Amino acid sequence: MKYTMKITTSLMAAAMSVSVLGAASAGAVDFTVVGGNTTDTSNTTASASAPKTTSVVQNAIPEFFDGCVKLTWTAVPSAASYAVKICTTDGTVIKTYYQSYMYNAVLVPETVFNVDYNSKKDFYACVIALKTGEADTTASTFYAPSASKFTVKSDMSEYPQYGAPQSVALMVNDGKLLIGWKNPNDFMNENDIFDVSVEDQMGKTVFSKSITDCNTAATGLKDGQKYTVKIVNKSFSAMTSVDYTFVSDLVKKQAGESSSETAPKKDSAYQLAAPNSVNAKAGDSKITLSWSSIDGADGYRIYIYDASSKKYKTYKTIKSTKCTIKNLSNGKSYKFKVAAVRYNPTTKKYEAGKVSGAATAKPAKPLSSLGGKKTTN
Repeated sequence: MKYTMKITTSLMAAAMSVSVLGAASAGAVDFTVVGGNTTDTSNTTASASAPKTTSVVQNAIPEFFDGCVKLTWTAVPSAASYAVKICTTDGTVIKTYYQSYMYNAVLVPETVFNVDYNSKKDFYACVIALKTGEADTTASTFYAPSASKFTVKSDMSEYPQYGAPQSVALMVNDGKLLIGWKNPNDFMNENDIFDVSVEDQMGKTVFSKSITDCNTAATGLKDGQKYTVKIVNKSFSAMTSVDYTFVSDLVKKQAGESSSETAPKKDSAYQLAAPNSVNAKAGDSKITLSWSSIDGADGYRIYIYDASSKKYKTYKTIKSTKCTIKNLSNGKSYKFKVAAVRYNPTTKKYEAGKVSGAATAKPAKPLSSLGGKKTTN
């Protein structure tokens, strides 16, 4: 078993804090499986309705780890505590855990299941919501939802180590790399300690921090560089590692400024894909452009066709995927193209990628201002 003693102590603390009832008293009631096909696994007849004094929480969802199973259920607002019964398919209660109303999960070590070598075995999780002062033996019959059936293998090494950060999310904002994750041990009172580090391609640590929260922001990363983000849960010695290529979201040039007055060459050495679905919507003395976003882009450069030079010239560079060009002449046709831009750390300039196809529109006054009649051009 790779999980640490913290699992055992956490479970004991949860049980002692909620109830003094033992597993022996929990086995004094009958067991019934309810679901799409009701199966009575006790010597009594299944009741058509659940006990009035207790509420069984449906669908205890299992998560499998190397050495343990985490069971999560839907919280019941009126519950003062929960009794979680681990049952075999013949109705035998092999373990009962008591959990505070504040948490809707419990961790069960693999030793509880006692599955024979090189085999597997089915179990049910019966979660009973208890009111203040109520015992889990109040009702004559307790119910296990058929959906709470799960299978435990004798060898659980194929599953991830418990405690490793889950669902790691990375996002760039204001030049920083925002790092967030889910702690699988978030249903316990104790705060786990996480060591977060960012390493460059040479293995050098460029950022590190030790925190109890599940999010942080890494600074000082270079644009266009590949990094490895490592998050270690020190409480369980479990790590998650993610590779990430950092692309800054800071566009240094202001709207209307550009380092080039002509469209980029086709053989640009730092090309991004051309934006798709460039749409031009005409209005009164204006045209609104919109286009699809491009992965890795720091911004977008808009080009407008100049009839006198018969070339596309830069109109402005912006960060969003939408732009409204105003003060245009109604009845005149305008053509636009769009290219994604990205900062090149080598040249220290923002360079444009492939240019989109042309989008054409002709501004016009709304029909209401023309007496309801459409004019021809």
